[in-house]
Amino acid sequence: MSRYLNKYNTRYRLLACLSLKQKLRKERLYMSRNTPTNQHASWYQILKSQERPVLIYQMGKVGSSALEKSIPNSIHLHDLMAIDANKQISPVRAKLHQPNKHYVKRLLKRSVMSHMLKRKQDVRIISLVREPIGRNISMFFQSLPFWMAEKYLNDDSAIRSERPQLLQEAFEEHMNHHYPLEWFDNEIKTLTGIDVFNKPFDHEAGCQTYQQGNFSLLVIRSDKLKQSPATVGDFLGYPVDVVHDNQSNNKWYSSLINDFKNSYQPKPEFIEEMLSSKLTTHFFTSSEISELKQKYQMAH
Repeated sequence: MSRYLNKYNTRYRLLACLSLKQKLRKERLYMSRNTPTNQHASWYQILKSQERPVLIYQMGKVGSSALEKSIPNSIHLHDLMAIDANKQISPVRAKLHQPNKHYVKRLLKRSVMSHMLKRKQDVRIISLVREPIGRNISMFFQSLPFWMAEKYLNDDSAIRSERPQLLQEAFEEHMNHHYPLEWFDNEIKTLTGIDVFNKPFDHEAGCQTYQQGNFSLLVIRSDKLKQSPATVGDFLGYPVDVVHDNQSNNKWYSSLINDFKNSYQPKPEFIEEMLSSKLTTHFFTSSEISELKQKYQMAH
């Protein structure tokens, strides 16, 4: 096992070193283009021109790219009401966003967008949800170089020892694991007044609809999206062909994340905290939660 993990860690270090400069370059380019007034077709222009806007509004890494591509002129959001970037992404990555400057931009975007949405005739929101451990693993690997930089900056022994369990330590110690657990309260409820936990979730259908004022909300479990192809179209009132494109194998870290999933053994208290949370127990049945616990408790 130690031989395998050493090989695994060495491979990560090589890949991370090769990709970090490229990722930093892309990050700066992304930040320069994705300001509140310069984002694709501009959310502001879309809201000005539509009385019934469609928002694809959910936490990151729940599989929303297919929806975004399938619904033209929709607005794609991960966070609107939350302002502190440090609670959403790695602190190292957040620093690249020039926190003081972008805090004002995020505050302005929240104020303007929420005001415009509340004045619309009908706002339709689609939000996907996923079990929190798997979601957090995907989020961790998407910004892996930044999380590892955070680990090395805060743990001098990590550089000296090069121990094979560094990935697991970085994941457990530096990720904000409560982010998905609190997302619906912090985002959806704050914006719309809809408390998704007050209405039973349809586990068989894998989705549920909610209404509050001019806000209509459809929540779908990401693992059930393919089973209900007409659900999105029925909600929006027009046919939608959701094209599912699996990009997971095209990521530079695809082999690393697969190895991690096969070797990672979460601590029992971590599994219990994540899978006994309000989020998990609401959107998943007791038998599904038992299967998830067994999956993460298995010795690989």
